[in-house]
Amino acid sequence: MQVVAVCGPTASGKSGVADEISGLLSETCGLWVTTVVVDSMQVYRELPEITNQTRDRPAELVGIVPVTHEWTVAEHRRRARRVIEGSGAPAAVLDAGTGMYLNATVLDIPLAPKVPQELRRRAELAAVGAENPRREARRIELKLYGAPERGSIWEGDLLYDLTLIYLRPERTVLDLAIDRRSERIVRRGIPEALELRRLLEAGAPVNPSVLGSIGVRELLAYLRGELSLEEAREKICVRTRHLARRQMRWFDKLSRILSGRAGVTVIRSPREALSRARDIIGA
Repeated sequence: MQVVAVCGPTASGKSGVADEISGLLSETCGLWVTTVVVDSMQVYRELPEITNQTRDRPAELVGIVPVTHEWTVAEHRRRARRVIEGSGAPAAVLDAGTGMYLNATVLDIPLAPKVPQELRRRAELAAVGAENPRREARRIELKLYGAPERGSIWEGDLLYDLTLIYLRPERTVLDLAIDRRSERIVRRGIPEALELRRLLEAGAPVNPSVLGSIGVRELLAYLRGELSLEEAREKICVRTRHLARRQMRWFDKLSRILSGRAGVTVIRSPREALSRARDIIGA
């Protein structure tokens, strides 16, 4: 089965490219070609503006669970593969911003088990001060749980006939797009932050990953009077830039590893991607 994965950092324009390619493939095969969003935050239905869920074409795995749900890479892999393989079309398109989720979807790789909350809290405390606290906490919690060593998350067999389109804009172009994205989150995301605050005040067990995510943390701080709106916007912008750099490091590595095993194309802009789309995907 043909799978076209459009990946890249946040604000790179990959969702628009994924929608266009889904349309091209649908036109070619005469069937609806599904777009599957591969993103750890767009699954939450209460955050359409903060997580940028708006798009031109319907997609799967967007806005499907409440913020009280703890979404995992294993659950995303299971649901994504079910959609891809059950669509009835000979192709599918992935709109991928979360690197680990993309690896897990297209490669046959081992995943670490989910550990109890008590062990997770102990690991988080033990990881305070580490260079990468989140990664160190994950290592410690797996050790406490007694999980066996995982194999490589990069070397699994490809599960599909994969074409990877990697949108990698120039840094200055991407930073300007992130500035615009941050401004939009601040303008449109306050109602969603107010709803989250209402849930918290009602005692709802909102997923900690949601509360710490970009946009949510800053807008909640604004509502508590800890930040001005401009300070919230600036913090969202800075954190988004850091996220984009991490995403690019991941996709840089993935594109190198897949070279020779899949069709890999690195492109600087959505316009270039769309002008070359038919040639790249063979439509």
